[in-house]
Amino acid sequence: MDRFIPEQLEDLTAEWLTTALREGGHLHETGVVTSVEREILGEGEGFMGDIARLRLSYEGGEGPASVVAKMPRLENRAFGELVGVYERESCFYEEFSDSVPVALPRLYFSDFDRNATSDRQKRALSLANRTPQFLMPRVTRAAMWAAKRRKRRYLLLLEDLGDATSGDQLAGTDVERCAAVLKAAAKLHAAMWESPALEDRYWLVPLAGDSRVRQSMFLEMRGSFRERHPELFDEEFERLVGWVSENGVETIERIQGEAPPTLVHGDLRLDNLVFRGDEPVFFDWQAIRRGPAAYDVAWFLSGASDDLTAEDEAVLLRVYHAALEEHGVRGYPFEAFQRHYQLGLLTTVQTLGLLTILDIGVGENRGAEMARAWVRRLRARLQQIDLDRVLDP
Repeated sequence: MDRFIPEQLEDLTAEWLTTALREGGHLHETGVVTSVEREILGEGEGFMGDIARLRLSYEGGEGPASVVAKMPRLENRAFGELVGVYERESCFYEEFSDSVPVALPRLYFSDFDRNATSDRQKRALSLANRTPQFLMPRVTRAAMWAAKRRKRRYLLLLEDLGDATSGDQLAGTDVERCAAVLKAAAKLHAAMWESPALEDRYWLVPLAGDSRVRQSMFLEMRGSFRERHPELFDEEFERLVGWVSENGVETIERIQGEAPPTLVHGDLRLDNLVFRGDEPVFFDWQAIRRGPAAYDVAWFLSGASDDLTAEDEAVLLRVYHAALEEHGVRGYPFEAFQRHYQLGLLTTVQTLGLLTILDIGVGENRGAEMARAWVRRLRARLQQIDLDRVLDP
């Protein structure tokens, strides 16, 4: 192709889509897209990107009746560029979508502006992560300034999953559906368990590769989160936030160092899943990392349901671990997994900083409701953890 990458929905013309679908082998060379109808999906609910359904008509050949286009939201592109989410997701679909053993939306097209600094991403993160904590806000501001100047373009065309049942983070789900998601996640994790395929990919950074950056964002934004949600900050939650303020970096580095690495979705939650019957379909891979499987489990269960009891949680952890072993993982005892799960729950508290952004940027009501629900459900999961001993060897 001529390397023109649309960066606004209006640029996705019938002519451009004809070329893109032909190049990907999804439209015969005699086929032509004759019309495009665009429908914004989740308007007012997205933050990192614009997502639209494109309904297509053809002459001279058949192609997909509709596709979903995903591209950066221009006003938020600098933040997405800073944390690398657009490039990471594109690389996942290009390099792994044919090999991971879970259901995904079919990839029709992927392209982004390649950058000479891309393959130095891990090194840049490593350097930033060695910066003293008191300098991190200044480093982050400088990095954001640089990100704003790059103006890189990214575009994915994916299968339209509109025929499936969407997960709903606010509504939550039941134990049976939680079990189905965790069994599928275990299959993914087992397939990539300590795999050489995870090495030497510049975009697949370790979960703890930016531990100090994440902690800096948490420390900088916890005040804003408290101001927006003072009702959440009782004595118990203040103690938890204080503990993570002191131990957040050590917690994430401990779980990364102790647990075997695998491919981690990084944002495994109901809003990033749809269901075809009982089978979950995984999408939104912007937070993908190389790291501990228990982090995905912790992230998912931390926000899955208000009705999830401690007994339900214990059963689901056993279900997940049994599925890991069923798919070939050996030498990872349940007790080690349970410890890493607890460290993963505490690591999610670092995302209070990102929740502040989510709260402000994702629809006036839904963002705030999601933040409150996430904290409420997370606290229920954290009740079993002894903060005074969880970091003991």
